[in-house]
Amino acid sequence: MDATINTLLEATDLDQELKNIGLQILEGKRISPAQGMVLFEKGSIAWLGALANHIREKKFGNKTFFNRNFHIEPTNVCVFSCAFCSYSRLYKNREEGWELSIEQMMDIVRKYDGIPVTEVHIVGGVHPKMDLDFFCELLRQIKAYRPDLHLKGFTAVELDYMFRKAKLSTREGLQKLKEAGLQSLPGGGAEIFDPVIREKSVPIK
Repeated sequence: MDATINTLLEATDLDQELKNIGLQILEGKRISPAQGMVLFEKGSIAWLGALANHIREKKFGNKTFFNRNFHIEPTNVCVFSCAFCSYSRLYKNREEGWELSIEQMMDIVRKYDGIPVTEVHIVGGVHPKMDLDFFCELLRQIKAYRPDLHLKGFTAVELDYMFRKAKLSTREGLQKLKEAGLQSLPGGGAEIFDPVIREKSVPIK
């Protein structure tokens, strides 16, 4: 057994539920969504990292994999004015920013013809006219042109605005994007959790 996992299993302060899940993982058995939530809510970074590394080594040995991606930033025009952001331009001042059409974004995709990229990452400002239907059409066109590309896009704040504007629930909106080709989400867009700092810098997010 992995020495790090063994050490953690023997720790007296390890929650019994976490220990049971860990033993199940070490036996090569899949965990349930409920057990995944237990790991999320109770598991330390050390415990989760040890389990994840065990699975990686079991599947792939001492190998690490990378993807090769490129970014599309549809716009830096945004309805929000977060204090720390030097990237965005308010919608009322949008002549200072950029707003790409679907065709212009497809031109970016076409620049990678013949290049072994694996993913396109799409994030930008929250633009009131770039709505859910707009981005669904973009995703469909990219997937039709490069079906091998993994499509990752839209921060939580972009999605929230998109779905509220479309009068859809989060589940409904994500389902629509998934059907258009979206495969995963990035982790940005809501980084500040301290309530005092958040209120000063991003009170509207």
